[in-house]
Amino acid sequence: MKRVACVFVLVLSGCPAMTGAAQQPGQPVFGASCPAANNVYVASFLTHDDARSAAGAATGHTGWVVPLYDRKVDSTTGEPEYAVIDARTAESLGVPPAPTTPWLVVPGQPPCKATVASYYAAVVESPEPNMTYGVTLEGCPAPPKDQQEDAEAIVMVSEQIPSECHIQAPQPIAARLGETDAEQHWQRPTKETPVPPALAAAVPPHDCKAPDCETLWTFAQVAVGGRPVAWAGAINWLTIPPTATAASQCDWKADTLAGFFVAGPDGKAAKVTEGQDHPLLLSNVLTDRTGTQVLIAEGPGEYTTYDLTAGKATPARHLVWLRLPSEAYGVDERIGPSCEQAPAAK
Repeated sequence: MKRVACVFVLVLSGCPAMTGAAQQPGQPVFGASCPAANNVYVASFLTHDDARSAAGAATGHTGWVVPLYDRKVDSTTGEPEYAVIDARTAESLGVPPAPTTPWLVVPGQPPCKATVASYYAAVVESPEPNMTYGVTLEGCPAPPKDQQEDAEAIVMVSEQIPSECHIQAPQPIAARLGETDAEQHWQRPTKETPVPPALAAAVPPHDCKAPDCETLWTFAQVAVGGRPVAWAGAINWLTIPPTATAASQCDWKADTLAGFFVAGPDGKAAKVTEGQDHPLLLSNVLTDRTGTQVLIAEGPGEYTTYDLTAGKATPARHLVWLRLPSEAYGVDERIGPSCEQAPAAK
C-alpha cells in the first residue's frame, strides 16, 4: 500500500479535492464547533484490484481508512499485502487507539457519521521495509470512481455533529513566476502580484537584481473574517549567468525558501517548523465562529495537526504512517524553469 499526499503542487495548482462524505438522514442541522487538534485525523480512500489469495480471500481493501501507525520491520516477505487484525494484536504492536465517535468531513459537504469497523495491517512497498496500521471506516459513501485514487477526508472526533467547523484550503494570493514559451523555454516574468507586506517581512533579505538574478515567488493564503491567518508557498532567487542560454536554464543556481507561516498577534508572519520529520506544507485550516482553531500540514506518509492559539501553531498530532525512499521527501522548491532533473537547491 502506498498513499502519498501532494506537497508543493498545493501552492501551484491545488491538491486533489477531498471528496466522499455526505450527511446521513436524520442528522441535526446545527452542532458542535471544531475539536482540538489532537482529535483531528486525516483519512484516505484505499483501493485495490480485487486480487485474491489461493484460498479465495480478498487480499486488499476498498474504503475509507484512518492511518494510525508505522513500524519498521526486517522484512515484509510472507506478509499479506493487507490483513485485518484484532484490537489486542494492534495494541501489542504499538498501534494507538482508534478514534471514537468519528465524523468524516470534506470541504463543502455536511459531516458524515462513521463507524470504526476493524484494525488493519498493510505492507508498504519501499526499499525500507515497513508496515502501516490503522482502522477502516464504514457508513460513509465512497468518492466518485475517477477521484478515488487521491481522495482524502478529515476525521473529527466529536460527540455531536461538528457542523459548525469549516474547512478552508489556502487560496493563491501572490505570484511572480515567468512563463513558458511554445518551445518549452522559460521566459522572465513580465507581470506579478506582490507578496503581502506581513509575509514579506518574514522573508530574509537577498541581494538579487536583474538581469543577473530574478526573484520568483508563489504564495497561497487562508483568511478568516478578512484577516490573513496563514500562508504557504515558496520564493526563489534565480541566478542567471551573463552567457545564459535557453539550453542552460536547468543549470542556473537557485536559492530557495519554502514552507508555511502563521500570522502572529501583530499580524506578521512566522514560519512553522515544529512537528515535522520532513518538510510539510499547509493543506487545510479548520475554523468556527470563534476563529481559527486547527492547522493541518501534510507530506508523503506524514502529517501534523496544530492547535492555533494567539498566532502560535502548537503541534498536537504528529503522525508518520508510512516510510518511503529518501527521494520521496525531496520537496522540489524550484519554481522557475521546468526541469525534469533540476540541480539541488542551496
